[in-house]
Amino acid sequence: MKVILAIDGGGSRTRCLTIDGCGQTLSAVETGASNHLLVERETVVRSLSDAIENALIQGKLQGADVACVSAGLAGVDYDGAGEEEMKRVLSGLGYNRTVVNGDMVIAHAGALAGKQGVMALAGTGSSILGIGKNGERVKVGGWGPIFGDEGSAYRIGQMALRAAARDFDGFGAKTALTEAVKNALGIKDFRETVNLVYVQGLEIREIAALSRTAYEVAEAGDEVARKIFLGAGEELAESVETAISRLSMSGETVEVSYQGSVLESCALVRESFIENLTQREPQAEILPPKFAPVIGAYLLGRASLGLKTDESIFKKLNEQSEKK
Repeated sequence: MKVILAIDGGGSRTRCLTIDGCGQTLSAVETGASNHLLVERETVVRSLSDAIENALIQGKLQGADVACVSAGLAGVDYDGAGEEEMKRVLSGLGYNRTVVNGDMVIAHAGALAGKQGVMALAGTGSSILGIGKNGERVKVGGWGPIFGDEGSAYRIGQMALRAAARDFDGFGAKTALTEAVKNALGIKDFRETVNLVYVQGLEIREIAALSRTAYEVAEAGDEVARKIFLGAGEELAESVETAISRLSMSGETVEVSYQGSVLESCALVRESFIENLTQREPQAEILPPKFAPVIGAYLLGRASLGLKTDESIFKKLNEQSEKK
């Protein structure tokens, strides 16, 4: 039985699974970054090539066993912008039967098992993707850190730095974030953060990593930190409400789910998100994600091949997800 190569390619890692037509995962590997907007083409090609080759070797498969490659890539937008360039890359690797989507699209397909609705993606960055009754798509956010990235780990890390700076200067509320940020960054004087941010240039992922430190402070009961996370949930709820409105689904029953470390791992954000969205859209049915984004890529690959995805397939995929 031929397999689908399902790929989830991002700015830091690339996941690749080989899954057969019955939903059985035969292999799973991870390689480096494959966002062609952030890294050089050679890096993208190497990451995708290594992912595919290692997945085939691990699964004891050959190229001829592949029915199609279905990839969700961070450098491709929700409307297909950037798709052709990545199709050329995969064609150069010997695969002409390909499905290429943005990473948001496979995250949506995974979270809602291919159904219509709205998905909030909140990891290092954030964005919202809504798919309506007739397949129409709307995107809210996703503009990056300068424009906003509301509710993202980067935004939380940035807010933690701001709160700590206000505390240090004495005109903001006292917070344990100041000491926690110093410890996380390995500095003795909070003023050293200026050099780290403006001279050495802390990377986006490094500022986003401060969200984990801030969450520990929030869980310990620090009110300043707690407000940051509660505010992140409210911002994400507002963005989802906007997507629902743009799809003309306000007041209707609409499924909403989420993906990403912030909403999946931070209970404060998730609870705030659910509470605020329920107030704004009482008819919204908020569900935990059914599958990871890479499984969303698999489901989209099946659809491109005209394969029906029935309950037996979902059951098999669920069983394997639970084992992991």
